[in-house]
Amino acid sequence: MGIYAKDEALSGYIERAYVEFLRLKIPFDPETVKEINYGVSFKVGEGKGAVSVAVYHTERKGFSVVTSDAKIRSILLSLLTETGTVGNDEAGKGDLFGPLVVCSFILGERESELLKLHVADSKKLKDTEIIGIYDQVQKDHPNAFAALRIMPEKFNRAFEVATAKNQNSNNILAWAHSKTLERLLAKRGDAKRILVDQFSDNSFVNRPIIEAAGSTPIDFRVRAEQNPAVALASIVARAIYLKSLKEIGETVLEGKLVLTPGSGPDADILLKKAVGSFGAEIIQKIAKANFANCTPYKN
Repeated sequence: MGIYAKDEALSGYIERAYVEFLRLKIPFDPETVKEINYGVSFKVGEGKGAVSVAVYHTERKGFSVVTSDAKIRSILLSLLTETGTVGNDEAGKGDLFGPLVVCSFILGERESELLKLHVADSKKLKDTEIIGIYDQVQKDHPNAFAALRIMPEKFNRAFEVATAKNQNSNNILAWAHSKTLERLLAKRGDAKRILVDQFSDNSFVNRPIIEAAGSTPIDFRVRAEQNPAVALASIVARAIYLKSLKEIGETVLEGKLVLTPGSGPDADILLKKAVGSFGAEIIQKIAKANFANCTPYKN
């Protein structure tokens, strides 16, 4: 049991926050800290200018910071990472339609201002928030990331090659991660560590990523999105994925259908409509053909 919460990791985080607020000469009264479901709430500042903050933590989801004050959010998020951290994440892996997108994102000194935004795992954000953050990153920090988009036709060809080698989609994903990492490290020399959202614990599968990291320390971690660098990588990857879905709908499907993420019943309905309008061959151009959703249309 910690000083501020029964959750020792959360209590330790609040202790670090207290020290940081003292260093920055920002008033923080520890007496305002109260335990809430899965977290703590507290006040930062004095009198009417005091800001409400809630910090949540679970072993499964990690840390989450909620506050309306951009400066306080930036300070608290900065405690979850270190300057020079490269985060790697992907989007589209579990979605039937659209590409597989991988992104490497470096959170250097120049990018620290992004922590004022609502930076979180893209799964916790609305599509409009994801696109908004991505557009700002593109405008102000285009050199902060490297992304790779593997469109359906290319992915399906790569999957066939992988299958012939007794490999699977994780091998394709690892290759993509290695390429974005190589591209980012080639243009940024301030990387101090690399954090990859773990999708495989197979050392053979992860080898290309490790080799791409070179001498930069690398760590593979489950649910790594609690780190802001990985969260930003997930946001960029998801934004590119969402934009790609729209692009495919407008071009390949001639605007007749609007593709959506996912691989459940709604995806089955969309796939049936697409095949009905364009024939089974359309699958190769809009979907990941290895998904079970596509089985009914295979010869």
